[in-house]
Amino acid sequence: MSRSKSQTLVHFRQFCRAIFLKSGDWMATLALYCDDSGTHAASPCAVAACYVAPVAQWEGFVRDWELANRVEKFGTFHMADFVGKHKQFDSNEWSDPDKRKRVIQRLINIIKTRATICFFAVVEKRGYDLEMPRDWIKRHHLGSHYTFAVRMCMGRLLKWRRLRGHKGSIQFVFDQMSKGKGEIDKVFEQHLSDSHAPALDVGIVEHGWGFQDKRIVLPLQAADILAWETLWYMQNVLLPEKKKAIRKSYEALLDVPFQGGYHDQQSLKRLVEFWKKNKTINNDLP
Repeated sequence: MSRSKSQTLVHFRQFCRAIFLKSGDWMATLALYCDDSGTHAASPCAVAACYVAPVAQWEGFVRDWELANRVEKFGTFHMADFVGKHKQFDSNEWSDPDKRKRVIQRLINIIKTRATICFFAVVEKRGYDLEMPRDWIKRHHLGSHYTFAVRMCMGRLLKWRRLRGHKGSIQFVFDQMSKGKGEIDKVFEQHLSDSHAPALDVGIVEHGWGFQDKRIVLPLQAADILAWETLWYMQNVLLPEKKKAIRKSYEALLDVPFQGGYHDQQSLKRLVEFWKKNKTINNDLP
């Protein structure tokens, strides 16, 4: 085992033991890693993308990812840089199509092997601004486009937990560079202030969420890939009249259990009408 690999695994184990200190079997506890895409002002859509797995699987993920990095030397894998050939990917080595194909396939295979399920939500910003009632945004703490996408992911997570009968806590880990950090903190704090029982329904406990650096907490790099691919699909396949072909890498990522939503203006309009009619917004958005 290389020094860098050993340090990464040691850091990951220390990180997990710290956040799962009260869990009797911390290796079996679930952890969710979430990243964003499209949160900059120029993007017409915002994405939240999450992977869930037991800590034991995430430790295996770290070993696999580090091994791939030792072989391929990609450093911190950021999908936007990889596709755009920026930063470390701006070299003759990374212009080789065989290497590029080999690396992304290897990383996707690691994700598919280790992740239990993924959740994602992509929101058309203009549609959200036009269709979501202003008083709802304040009353239900819907927040910005990204925060709303996170809430949609949590709603799907809640339904998945109920279906599986999962009642334990979940550690929620967001990328530290994500937009809306303060809003996300308020969402989690609001759950705990209302009542600890409903908060635990979705896996939220005190000190059960945080923001980390994807250069160190490697599962966030997997969420980065899913977030970028989901944004690209929304902007190039779903929204435009002249549609591009679906990326094979995105098809491969979704070859695992997933629950996701693509929320353009029309779907958001239907969603608001459904919530008004059935009064189920609090059930759908924990």
